[in-house]
Amino acid sequence: MQPLLTLLQINDSMFPIGSFTHSYGLESYVSQGIVKDTPSATAYAEDMLRHNIFYNDAAFLQMTWKLLEAKKPARELQKLDELITALKVPSEIRMASKKLAIRFLKLTQGLHPVKRCSNYLSRIQEGALHGHYPVAFGLFAHAHGISSKDALLAFYYNMLNSIATNCAKLVPISQNDAQKILFDLQPIIMQLVEEQESLQEDLVGLCCIGQEIRCMQHEKQYSRLYIS
Repeated sequence: MQPLLTLLQINDSMFPIGSFTHSYGLESYVSQGIVKDTPSATAYAEDMLRHNIFYNDAAFLQMTWKLLEAKKPARELQKLDELITALKVPSEIRMASKKLAIRFLKLTQGLHPVKRCSNYLSRIQEGALHGHYPVAFGLFAHAHGISSKDALLAFYYNMLNSIATNCAKLVPISQNDAQKILFDLQPIIMQLVEEQESLQEDLVGLCCIGQEIRCMQHEKQYSRLYIS
């Protein structure tokens, strides 16, 4: 039971790491009138799951898990950190990943210290590694006996929850519609989790060009509600 409770806590919207202060390009989509109502918000959320998260952050979490299961040396984790940094081209999402990782690691270390997590945090603070949230999440979840499938399910849901919540604030859409997006897209999350392990390595980091452009545009947007 405790691994489930731990997973619920680190995945809760009240877990104060700042994940809901980043729009990851959504603010640009809204300001340009591309995401403007519930149907377009739903389409945006589904596209992010299928074409961005699956090939990027969820794939990075899965790769972290494989390294831990295989008990690979620390240098392999460093290579993964460097790979993720190179694949996150827009500085906005690269820095968001680092900030979330640092906040997540500091907070979880205060709850229950894990050596691999403290080592990762130290390497980030020293400047030896960049630091990424999927890696930090994977290190802590794995150490607490959470299964790979459950970690991925929770990770996808948290990302979708952030998207739906931000759509409710920005578009705006009603809270009821945001909850319907969360519920209706659950089967897609289940499908993607089942497919995650078989994702070909050369497809990891596949670029979602539209979203990356919107992230870059957001960095120079005249007025912003979300971090850039």
